[in-house]
Amino acid sequence: MYGAQGFGQGGFLSFLRDNRGTSGDVDRELLLRLIPDLDVDHLPERIDTDADGLFHLAAVVWDVDERLALSMFREAADAGSWDALAALGEGENWLGDHDQAVVHLRAALDLRPDGHARLEGLLGESLVLSTEPGDPREIERLLAAGLQDSPEFALPLARLLLSEGRVEEGRTRAEWAVEAEVYGAALLLGNLLSETPDSTDAAEAAYWRGISTGDAHCAHHLAVLLQQRGEDERSRELHRLARSMGDPSPIE
Repeated sequence: MYGAQGFGQGGFLSFLRDNRGTSGDVDRELLLRLIPDLDVDHLPERIDTDADGLFHLAAVVWDVDERLALSMFREAADAGSWDALAALGEGENWLGDHDQAVVHLRAALDLRPDGHARLEGLLGESLVLSTEPGDPREIERLLAAGLQDSPEFALPLARLLLSEGRVEEGRTRAEWAVEAEVYGAALLLGNLLSETPDSTDAAEAAYWRGISTGDAHCAHHLAVLLQQRGEDERSRELHRLARSMGDPSPIE
């Protein structure tokens, strides 16, 4: 039918308008036929046929199909939904498209600059990871703002500080992130400590913290560290552990 074809081709607002009942709400049975895993219980009581309605629908679709939801956020943002614009930038950050995330997160913050610490942190993180180098002072400010929302931004902040040669500040941030159980922080700290001969015990402890959170890369790096220390049997044990956790990288 036309509605399903329009939905599949990305004409999401047309789909909503063409498939609404007399009450003005969208045909939910049709939605479920198109997206069988959609969680009906999380759908809004009413799905309006405007940009904000499409945003609310996309927010539920995200849990089922991230790429589809991203396309829906994009169309809703183009149609004037600020929430969709912010969600588009956050989704692009999550999926690793940091250049586009910078564009959309910055646009969202330009429109509403106050009270959005998470978006500031995400913009800072995307600037760190984008192909175009950003202003380190701006990035540091954005990541520090993001810390008001979540400790996760301590990790890109630590990386930024280390890249700027501010090693002690970067190490302190990495240590703080490990204590806050930020995923990936233990790997960064372990790698940093392993480069200092008298800190290898501390590096091992950091890697074990990461392993306890399921970080397979920490197991691999610990295997390498143990081999460098001449502890071949333990190194082989950690290498097997790393492979079982999902990191098949060779030690050498």
